[in-house]
Amino acid sequence: MSYARIVDIRSAPGPARKSHAWQVLREAARLEPDEDARIAWYREDPIGVLGRETAEALVASGRYEEVLAFLRGVRRDLGLEAPHGFGAF
Repeated sequence: MSYARIVDIRSAPGPARKSHAWQVLREAARLEPDEDARIAWYREDPIGVLGRETAEALVASGRYEEVLAFLRGVRRDLGLEAPHGFGAF
């Protein structure tokens, strides 16, 4: 089994990548309150619908918006986010 290369977000190239990593981790915190579990998910768990890559690998390749959309979709699916628009009434 091959794993994605682990990227240390503290030394990732450019401030944008660090910011994107923090955005993803902040969104993940809305689903998982345990920081250790969040970091483990970010680094180790492949996301099936995003090509079985980890969130860390996706952020490193510039696909952080897809990870954010995935996490927001999970929140909606779990009923943790209220629908927007007229459907909310």
